[in-house]
Amino acid sequence: MRPVTVPARHHAGFSFLKVSVIVFIISVALSLALPALKQFNLHARSAAVARDLRTFSSAFQSYAREHGDWPAGTGVPGAIPAGMTARLTATNWSRVTPIGGFYTWAPNRPQQGERYHAAIVIATLGGHRVSSDRNQLADLDHQLDNGDLATGTFRLGYRHYPVYVLEH
Repeated sequence: MRPVTVPARHHAGFSFLKVSVIVFIISVALSLALPALKQFNLHARSAAVARDLRTFSSAFQSYAREHGDWPAGTGVPGAIPAGMTARLTATNWSRVTPIGGFYTWAPNRPQQGERYHAAIVIATLGGHRVSSDRNQLADLDHQLDNGDLATGTFRLGYRHYPVYVLEH
């Protein structure tokens, strides 16, 4: 009589060691990718704010050319200044900015000891706080200006809110 042979059993799946190696590789890849992703998001937010500020600057300068002066400011974050509705309604003016807070038209207002004839301030309103991340603000400054938050057309003003100066 022939001995009965039992077919070998094949175990499906991965061994603990293989799974551990895969998890390790994925965690190393993520640890390398997350800082780059964070930097990319920071830069994208800065680019969006810079684009908005350039758009708003153009709208306010157009108004000033047509009327011989800057529009009056309300000082209320997100409020469209009188005479600017047609120019700003289709923009992001009344929305929360990509770095928090709202855009504010602030003509003839003091900012850190200086008074600007025309400036756009990004100010906190309610729970929508403006970012105080220096890396974020410095990246935005590099996109708009000289990279120095204390000088130039983009700087920090009252309460360290970002200020984009149109006219000194």
